[in-house]
Amino acid sequence: MKAIRYAILPVAAGLAMAVPAMAEEVLPTLEVTARQWKEDPAKVPESVAVIDAKRLNGPGGDDLEAIAAATPNVAIEQSSVQSRVVMRGMSAANTGLQDPVGYFVDGVALPFGATQAPGFFGLQSMEILKGPQGALYGRNTEAGAIKVETRAPSWTPAASLDLTAGLAKGADGNAPLGSLEGWVSGAAIPDRLAIGLTLRADGAEGPFRNRLDGRDDGGDTSRLGVSAAASLIVNDDTDVSLKSTVARNDLGKMRMRYVTGAYATPRFETNYNTDAWDDSTSAVQALQVNHRIDDIELTSITGWTHYDRDFQMDVDTAFLPTLPALYSHTDDALSQELRLASVDPAARLKWLGGIHVYREWTDIDYAIGTPRVTRNTEIDQTGVAGFGQVEYAVLERLRLGVGGRVEHVSQSGDQDYLSAARNTSYSADQDVTAFLPRFTAAFDLTPETMLYASQARGYMPGGYNYAMASSGSSFGYDPEYSWTTEVGVKTRSADGRFGAGVAAFRTVTRDKQVVEVAVGGATSYSNAGEAEVTGLEFEADAEIAPKLRLFGNFGLQHGEATDYTTATADYSGNRLPMTANYTWATGVDYGKGEGVFAGARVRGSGPYYFDSANLVRQSAFATVDVEAGYDFGGVRISLWTTNLFDEGYYTRGLVAPLGQIVEDGAGREVGLRLSAKW
Repeated sequence: MKAIRYAILPVAAGLAMAVPAMAEEVLPTLEVTARQWKEDPAKVPESVAVIDAKRLNGPGGDDLEAIAAATPNVAIEQSSVQSRVVMRGMSAANTGLQDPVGYFVDGVALPFGATQAPGFFGLQSMEILKGPQGALYGRNTEAGAIKVETRAPSWTPAASLDLTAGLAKGADGNAPLGSLEGWVSGAAIPDRLAIGLTLRADGAEGPFRNRLDGRDDGGDTSRLGVSAAASLIVNDDTDVSLKSTVARNDLGKMRMRYVTGAYATPRFETNYNTDAWDDSTSAVQALQVNHRIDDIELTSITGWTHYDRDFQMDVDTAFLPTLPALYSHTDDALSQELRLASVDPAARLKWLGGIHVYREWTDIDYAIGTPRVTRNTEIDQTGVAGFGQVEYAVLERLRLGVGGRVEHVSQSGDQDYLSAARNTSYSADQDVTAFLPRFTAAFDLTPETMLYASQARGYMPGGYNYAMASSGSSFGYDPEYSWTTEVGVKTRSADGRFGAGVAAFRTVTRDKQVVEVAVGGATSYSNAGEAEVTGLEFEADAEIAPKLRLFGNFGLQHGEATDYTTATADYSGNRLPMTANYTWATGVDYGKGEGVFAGARVRGSGPYYFDSANLVRQSAFATVDVEAGYDFGGVRISLWTTNLFDEGYYTRGLVAPLGQIVEDGAGREVGLRLSAKW
């Protein structure tokens, strides 16, 4: 309760101080495209959070943790196994090939969600939407969507350089880290063609030390990314943009350790007798054409994503004589979206409609076990969907909306099972057609305050057990379905300087995709689960002085497996993985223009479990990020720190035959940042 009280006090103080401290200057209106129309987020009848470029470039803003700080009831896993965003208690099965939270880069969906994300560089903005988004977007999302926009080219010559150097707390003291990001842009053809290029390089020596041989490269990081953009104005009604982002990651994988059993070790200390590494490449290409016909806009988005990943890891995370696991994953996806939408967000009748088609090819080779078992998996899938929404102002203050999505997904999976005992092959085909309705209502209590409600059906397609299947019956699993209901109120007043929102939600999931670990470690997927998540969220921000901004959020939720029975256990009544009872964040920003600037953010989470059996538990924790510096006008220099008090927490946890295994989150990092703009 103390943590909750400390989280609410700064927000409450900001609310009390906001109105009397307002200056006369009117802030520019913040706009989002959550519903494909440019509109004030305070008028969107659903939960929407926005992270602008300034916050993405601030302390703790250059990775997925920024999402958890920006909106409540979100948990983040950034581990050596995967990256994922758990939103309102909805998550995929560990190592699953589908994710209920969609991740979009420049309008193109990433098939494997946050795990496939190229990285946080060259970004212009990020929007976080909660709840099913099938009526509004190309590729369906069950739990929410994260929309990332990379930097658009400048029409006048411009450039920037950002250099960071620091130290990270680890097992052997402090390890160096650094990053370099440069951007250059301008008009190649005046008033016709603009181009831009961003380069980013990151490097860090890992904080982990391997007890067995003394190696300290378990968490080493080497990243290189490039993002290019071009904007072409064809005529007054037509413009074209082409964006390409490519990133290469080379990561040390010796990061997991036992916290129980004979091989238990302290924080940042591991026991590996096999080399472990993780290399991946992610590429996203987006070609967008916008053509305006009177009050209608036609949008075409052509996308191509490529992802490949290779890793080796010590399966037992100890010095037992076992063979390492080998993983090779390649995925290519082509997509085409066509969308027609009304232009005026203030019109009495607003509408949009579109179609989305994609084709995806996945190849995964996975070898594990002693003696060795190898599974070679090929998955082809095709999806076609029609989606749309209409919103009509039936009264001056009342707007009603109805929308939906009809989607057909066809998947074909083949797997070769190779071992010393037997070789076999099997396959499974899946064809699913889903109808996903959506309803919204919004009522303006005052010109500044809106009451809203929404209900939407979501689903996540079925998939394939590439890692542990042994027959056709254990190879595939079916879709899951859910209904999400949300009611809330939003307000934005004092010339945009004060905003707040409260939302209550409930999600009921049927045929939930679950994982069962049998005796001997074999893993199977099934649709044995039903779950419910209910919660309450509060968010607020206020500019209480011309250079001082205060913000915060707080969330309560209860996620429970209401019916989850497997062949070996009954988990009914257990908490859903990575679903904390409460989360909170608060922060302050000072400075605008030349002179002193500073910022501080605190993010906290209540306890939660990593597994369905509720055996591996993360205790409540909070991290503090701070930055302070001086802006000389075009040149900024600052001192920053993340996880100031070196709070220990886990990013992943699981149960193994020899005990509980966890992966430590980042410790305290401190450094200097130098930024220049021309």
